This record gives sequence, structure tokens and C-alpha cells, in this order.
Amino acid sequence: PESVVIQTDGTVVVLCGGEVMKFSPSGDLLKKLDLEGHCTSIISLAVQTDGGVVVVDFDQNIFLFAEADGTLVKQVGGHQELLKAQKFNSISFVCVDNESNIVVSDTLQNCVQIFDVCLNFLNKFGVHGRQSHNVWGPTGVSADNRGNIVLANVGDKSDSCGVEHGKKLQVFRLDGTWVSTISSDGDRLNKPHGVAVTEDGHVFVVDYADHCVRKYRYM
Repeated sequence: PESVVIQTDGTVVVLCGGEVMKFSPSGDLLKKLDLEGHCTSIISLAVQTDGGVVVVDFDQNIFLFAEADGTLVKQVGGHQELLKAQKFNSISFVCVDNESNIVVSDTLQNCVQIFDVCLNFLNKFGVHGRQSHNVWGPTGVSADNRGNIVLANVGDKSDSCGVEHGKKLQVFRLDGTWVSTISSDGDRLNKPHGVAVTEDGHVFVVDYADHCVRKYRYM
């Protein structure tokens, strides 16, 4: 398994081997979403409040939205024109906020793009650089119920850790306003990847180089 989301009714949605599967809270398989023919390399998923599933296809640089039963609704990216949005280069992670807006990170273009529930482009933010408010290789992204977006940055390719090498967590507002950068001198990030936020203001981040999960308070 590569990605997992828990819905409000307890349904567990799992990405495994390129397939999206839904399980009951007790672990019984409920449904496999038939996305074959539309996706070649799914790397991330998110679920909207109505059960709709958003998946990211890394190879095609697209994300797709499917109904709860797996019926494809629309895809964004690839060879099609993106009205106002920037063409994806290395689409990586996706999340959905409490208004069902879709937030997508693009690692190589050092940006985050936001789309509404109808997949209309809303906003783009991110400027590459070494300052605390700059973005450097964004990966994992998660939205809380206060309108904040927590973003992981994988930084440069060195083995050195910390914010000065772009390896950090950042908090932005939905409009792209930078709020803060999260760091810890005692336990610095190396290769932050997937992130998840909690309602009480904590963020969990997977660090795949250090083989661990770290927990920070950001609010």
C-alpha cells in the first residue's frame, strides 16, 4: 500500500499497486475503483466529503476526479490546456480542504495549485528560493479546518538537513499567504514527504531518508 485516507463514515480508501480500493472499518473489501485505462502511475489520493476520489498520476502529470463508485468525472493536466493554471511538470501530492477544494503540489515547478470542487482553477502560489517563505521541491500537502495548508519541502539533494537546505514544513493560507515555517534544531528534517494534520494543531510528516515519522505543533 502507498497511500490511505479515512472517510468520516470510517470507510478506508487505500492505494495499492496502482489500484484504489475501499474497505469497511472492519477491513472487508467494499469496492475496487476501475480506473484502468485512465491512469498509468497513481502515486497519491484524496477523498472529498461526498466520497468522490481524487488521484494523482505521476507519469501523465494529471489528476483525476472520480465519483464514489469509480465513474470518471474529469481529468486535469496532461496535454489539455489549463485555463489560467500552470501546466504540471512533476505533480506529486494532493489533498482536499473542508470546502472540497483540491490542493496539488508540483515538485519540480516549486508551486502549489488549487482547484474548486468543479475542478476550476482558483489559485497558484510558490516562489523557489532559500528564504523561509520560499518553496523548494514541495511534496506532501495537507489542509486543516482553519483554512491553512501545511506543505512539506524536500529541498536540495545534499545530505545536509534543515531549513537552510530547503528541507522544511511550511504553513500557508489558501490564498498563498505565508504564515510560518516549522523547524526544530534538535531534530531536523532530512527528506520530508507525506504530511497529515490533526484538528488540535499538530502535523505528522514522513521522513523517508530517516525512516521515521515526526510530529510537530504548528498552531
